Amino acid sequence: MRIADRNPRETRNPKSGFRTSQREASEFRASAFGFPSGFGSRFSGFKVRALVILSLALLAGLATGYCVATGPDDISQYSPAAQSPYRLPWAAGQAHLCVQGNGGIVSHRDWERFAYDFTMPVGTEICAARGGKVLTVIVSHDGHGYHWTNNLVAIEHDDQTRGYYLHLKKDGSRVKAGDIVKQGQVIAESGHVGNSMMPHLHFHVTDAKRTSTLPITFSDVSQDAGIPRMFKTYSSGNLPPQ
Repeated sequence: MRIADRNPRETRNPKSGFRTSQREASEFRASAFGFPSGFGSRFSGFKVRALVILSLALLAGLATGYCVATGPDDISQYSPAAQSPYRLPWAAGQAHLCVQGNGGIVSHRDWERFAYDFTMPVGTEICAARGGKVLTVIVSHDGHGYHWTNNLVAIEHDDQTRGYYLHLKKDGSRVKAGDIVKQGQVIAESGHVGNSMMPHLHFHVTDAKRTSTLPITFSDVSQDAGIPRMFKTYSSGNLPPQ
């Protein structure tokens, strides 16, 4: 046989000198070390099956953790959505994903338990979820990372609670401290600044002394009792003021 006619998948058996297929060669190598014929291919198949089982177990664990450990644990803490003074903090008709809700698995624990994160492209117009007086505007920072300095707008409502809008774009404010804003008014542009893993808006409401975040619902969220849930998309009904 000419060299060009040889099967590239054949090799020469070191014992017999005859050409063998790759499978036969694999079986010879296994038997040479005292393993039964076909051990190598069976062992590779076992590794693949083990990897698949491990991956499925990991996904099941994450799903269980999501169902058990995230979201509201006591609906009675929240006001009925129909009576809520809040609407989703972006323009009516737009829909955004809630990437982390109350009791989220990444950071919404303890003091921040009742916060929300919504993914959106940098530069998305942020609208006041509720009207009030602008207390604080910080939009001088840029960049993101662990414990990176944040940008925010804080608005005080008529009951002295405060709404906070975080991770805003550098120089992205449309208001200044002391302004009176109405629900639905554009107050800023979203960004990817501060302790942020992706472009998104973080929103929460606190009491007057900022001792804790407060459980709130949104009147334009018709499902889930008005409480946005992680990995679900919500469309805003926050119309501009007339």
